[in-house]
Amino acid sequence: MGRARGFAAALAFSMLVPTTVTGCSRFFGCVPEPPDGITVTDLAGVYTRPDGGRIELGEDGRYRASNLPGGRGRSEEGTWTLDLESESTEDLMLGDRQVWISGDREEPWLYRFDGDPDSCDLIEFHRIH
Repeated sequence: MGRARGFAAALAFSMLVPTTVTGCSRFFGCVPEPPDGITVTDLAGVYTRPDGGRIELGEDGRYRASNLPGGRGRSEEGTWTLDLESESTEDLMLGDRQVWISGDREEPWLYRFDGDPDSCDLIEFHRIH
């Protein structure tokens, strides 16, 4: 009887708490939030990973990326958009790739999920100077 009651409580909780593509990861605090008031100008710059991944965000809304995880070493270019108010979960889009933001306005960093968002394994890109 206790097991059924626990399952019912978990099910009720899951229906009350909306989960999106990021699942429970932001709800339980294992995924960083975007900085308050961050702007396109704050984000413009070059972000890299130790494995050679690189994202360059221009203030004009264009981006260049290379060696992105899952991209098979290819380079790509396109437009990026910042939308912290959207119904979707991502903070910005690189073409059709979802990307999230953390850090602060002076030192933002970007991340994607490596696998299931609820596992909280992040692929991080940090800005270089």
